[in-house]
Amino acid sequence: AERARHWRAGGDVTRAAQAQTQAARQALDAFADGEAEALADAGLGDPLGPEINARLLEVRAQARRRRGDLAGARGDLRSALRLHRDGPARAMTLAQLATLASGADDLVRASELAEMAILEAGPDRSARAQALEVAAVLDMNLGRDARAADRAAEALEHYTQLGDSRGAARVLDTRAMAAFFGGDVTGGTELLHRVANLFEDSGDLMRQVTPRSTRGHGLVFLGRPIAALADTSAALEIARSLGHPEGQAYALWHRSEALSALGEGDEARTEAEHARRIAEQLDHRGWMATAWRAIGIAEQARGEPEAALSAFLQSLELSANLDLFGSWAASRAALAAITLGRLSDAEGLVARALALGPPLGHYEGRMARVELSRARGDASTRKLAAEARRLAESGGALAHLDRLKELMIGGEGQVFGSPTR
Repeated sequence: AERARHWRAGGDVTRAAQAQTQAARQALDAFADGEAEALADAGLGDPLGPEINARLLEVRAQARRRRGDLAGARGDLRSALRLHRDGPARAMTLAQLATLASGADDLVRASELAEMAILEAGPDRSARAQALEVAAVLDMNLGRDARAADRAAEALEHYTQLGDSRGAARVLDTRAMAAFFGGDVTGGTELLHRVANLFEDSGDLMRQVTPRSTRGHGLVFLGRPIAALADTSAALEIARSLGHPEGQAYALWHRSEALSALGEGDEARTEAEHARRIAEQLDHRGWMATAWRAIGIAEQARGEPEAALSAFLQSLELSANLDLFGSWAASRAALAAITLGRLSDAEGLVARALALGPPLGHYEGRMARVELSRARGDASTRKLAAEARRLAESGGALAHLDRLKELMIGGEGQVFGSPTR
């Protein structure tokens, strides 16, 4: 920044702008997001060429996203996109826009942006790797498993050839998430642990938040809520220390579910409400949906099925084109409806849960189907419970097993997710 001031005083605006861009990027790499935004602002005040302006806009967009200004970040990226006529630079900006849209806005729209990024990248290895990395994540979320795997493999090959270790680590993160979303809770959770440690060892704290917190969520599914609470709390602490509100909303959601699994419904609800407030301030539809899920699960833990049902229906309404969240919301809403004796409502919700999203969402969907069958007194209940138990054991959704065992032997008990008598 000091060199930029000297170059500017000497009348060399081009060198001043280059130094200003470098200073802003260094601040971003050091997680000094406020400083990065201020440096980008200062550089954009100079009469620069389109290429340097675009770079400063992209730095400011990243800083604004981290600070929770998603609308400002989106505006900066769109402005940068207008300055890139075509080619690799345009591809990278499109990939960033796709990432921004993926959870906060609409997965389908984000996927379309990622496809455009791949086309714009052409043969440029770095741009193609970034575009493929983003597209692989979106394909995974949209249930396009084979294409997601192919694109992740190609992105990893490009990053390896480029010697980009951080890019390679991000692809490994995508593969871990793909395993988890694909229903391999045991394998995915272990991979997420390795990826989180890899980011920690390389000093990439910002990237550590998501796999560390998601690993905690996996531990909830595995029936290990104490360990889950430790991981989600660690992720939350990192996000708070970096002033990263999106990461806080994410970790608070997972921490709330761990607390609910431990029977701490009141504290779980407090954490979930905090996640909801942050998500609403960010205008992040995905994290609003998951915060309402966490609120509903906390209400189930507190023995409040009416409040739980209301929360899950809120989550479902927010989950358009976010199919995993939609599947989860429909499953949990069905379970709450069954507790309340609203079996006709539950039937449609169960069908919706099992029709949406990746396999990870279907553990709860099958649980709801078995509970509905039991509530109706259907002869198929034990068979459905046995199949659900087999799939839960093979995938690692071990938190479901005790209730499924009860249902296989004709036990009554509470509906899954309700407090134990």
